Amino acid sequence: MKWIIRIVIALVLLVAAGLWFAWSKLDTLVKMGIESGTPPVVQTSVTVDSVKLSPFSGTGVIEGFVIGNPKGFTGPRAVRVGRAEVALDTNSVATDKIVIQHIHITDPEINLEAGLGGTNLKHIADNAKSFVGQQTGGISGSGGTAPAAKDGKPKKDIKLQVNELLITGAKLSASAAGIVPGASANVTLPDIRLTNLGSGDAGISPAELTAQVLSRLSTEAAKASAGGQLKGLLEGSGAKIEAGGLKDAAKKLFGK
Repeated sequence: MKWIIRIVIALVLLVAAGLWFAWSKLDTLVKMGIESGTPPVVQTSVTVDSVKLSPFSGTGVIEGFVIGNPKGFTGPRAVRVGRAEVALDTNSVATDKIVIQHIHITDPEINLEAGLGGTNLKHIADNAKSFVGQQTGGISGSGGTAPAAKDGKPKKDIKLQVNELLITGAKLSASAAGIVPGASANVTLPDIRLTNLGSGDAGISPAELTAQVLSRLSTEAAKASAGGQLKGLLEGSGAKIEAGGLKDAAKKLFGK
């Protein structure tokens, strides 16, 4: 009888050790997943300083999330999130759809850079939309057939539900070096709140989530500019602009 008890204890210890090892590597795995999975979506570099997640409470913090600038833009980065707080529904982790209670992003740095072909944010948002279209065959969030894996079997995509995504205190730094050298301005964007993302049976993929957030950021940046908050963007330069040139530059910058 004693040997049975010893075997059971040994098995329990092995399972506990395995779980501890997996949990200890969870932060690293998530960090690697973000840095390897996001660049194909946005078509530019993505780095993360650190990820800290608790498998017990489902809460975590992502620090130093940076999206680089796409080709054709000179700035070192387009977006930097110093800190993002995440809360998961731990009961959903083993199900077909992972439920994220909230994602709270505080004081991100948004660098809007304008060129003759549009802004860097719009380029990145368009890249994400294009990626989603390719992955879903043009049917976004409809539960269409997933792409086949290398073994020919349907690839099981990650499905998410995000109950709330809140961005507060976003600092927008805008420049138009590609249109009017020296023109720049800064403004704080209004809060951005998205709710019930992927609440249907089909959920939402990480790529779709990325595309929606970037699209909203790009839209809010354009709104701030069109609303006159960034009037100095094109007027702040000492460069001489011919009659009608300012209007044409604005059209190139914001697509309006």
